[in-house]
Amino acid sequence: MTERYWLSAALLSMHTDPAGPLGGDVTGGMNVYVREIARALPSLGVRADVFTRATGEPPPGSASPEIAELSPGARLIRIPAGPREPLDKNHQTPFTGEFASGIRQFAGEESADERGEGYGLISSHYWLSALAGQELAGAWGVPLVHRFHTIAARKNGSLPGDGGKESGGRVNAEEGIVRRADALVASSEGEADDLAGMLGAERGKIHVIPCGVDSERFSPLPRTRARKMLGLGERERFILSVGRIEPIKGLDRLVRALAAIRGMRPDLPVSVIHAGGEAGKNPQMTIGLNPGDFNSPVQRGEVARILGLAGESNLAGSFRFLGARSQEELRAYYSAADVLAIPSRYETFGLVALEAAACGLPAVAFDVGGLSGAIESGKSGHLVPEGDIPAFAGAALNIITSPEARARLGARARERARGFSWRSAAEREAGVWKKLLRLRTGEPDNKESCRRVSPVSA
Repeated sequence: MTERYWLSAALLSMHTDPAGPLGGDVTGGMNVYVREIARALPSLGVRADVFTRATGEPPPGSASPEIAELSPGARLIRIPAGPREPLDKNHQTPFTGEFASGIRQFAGEESADERGEGYGLISSHYWLSALAGQELAGAWGVPLVHRFHTIAARKNGSLPGDGGKESGGRVNAEEGIVRRADALVASSEGEADDLAGMLGAERGKIHVIPCGVDSERFSPLPRTRARKMLGLGERERFILSVGRIEPIKGLDRLVRALAAIRGMRPDLPVSVIHAGGEAGKNPQMTIGLNPGDFNSPVQRGEVARILGLAGESNLAGSFRFLGARSQEELRAYYSAADVLAIPSRYETFGLVALEAAACGLPAVAFDVGGLSGAIESGKSGHLVPEGDIPAFAGAALNIITSPEARARLGARARERARGFSWRSAAEREAGVWKKLLRLRTGEPDNKESCRRVSPVSA
């Protein structure tokens, strides 16, 4: 290891490629988190290798595993494990051992080159990565730091009925992970409470580190310009929704909220635009996508359900799905929208709320999970009681119909978003890692450089 780096860290993101396009069944905020943290770490003296499961045929003549640079000092390494094709996350469990073995082999082959001395810490993301991370941490005798991103017990408890529930095997695995990991990172105090209360995690292991946002990439565009870019009329009023398409995201509740808004103001032609989902074609803005346009059976079923509910509520054509949009396009949508709606039944943090805030767009959300960390209710947006559709509709309508309220909340949202940077999040993660390593070696705790990051009080 060169003198520039005090640590080489292995970041595991087995089930989803951090460099993959957003909008699929498993590509969302976690992909952004892992990618941006890895890019920030080298400037803090941490060399970062991100490992993910390889899918698709490798380019002709390429080595296996494939290596791509995320930033100087940060690499993305795709490890063959199981069939080289996209797999449902629930079908990847049998390949966690093969994934770990592939990483060990890669590390061994590199041990004699200039990258040198192996990995001093494992940072795993999502429960599947932790299963591989446990094996690697034991083999190498290094700390394992884990971030769940979502917890099965909380997700299952938030879903109505039996559809979309996580397996009992995952629930049991997550209980084991909290015991094995040397430290746990949560995005919010709410998630930290879930780790302790639902999984039995030791409070002393939990560190709360909020997500970040790129305030340069996500910055306000002039509203008129943004609407012109998107082909939207200046007088058109629309609610923006962004994220994966699955029942936990609560899009059915957004249909009900839109119906309530129409009931309150039948003279106001408000519609909903949803950005997210993996589609096989680009939509017409005025029409949107049909269920059959989506690549995933899960997404096709959910889109059909939501559009069916919209039709039953006399909202046909007023709820449009546009599929995944690039981050550059999202900036325009955030700048053009009247309000961001987050109708989720469960969110560990709510990264889209920060992205919208950085563009000056206030959000309305149900007060679930860690959304209170992303939205300062009454100041940068509104949080309403869980499941209260009339309150959600009323809060959204207040912003839509009051340019003054939108401007006031948006200005505060943008100001607040500047306090959430990816570099800051990476600094805090690295602080947790440094303290763990000092404890392992028995060195005294240097409170200036190894300060405990956002501990959760007992």
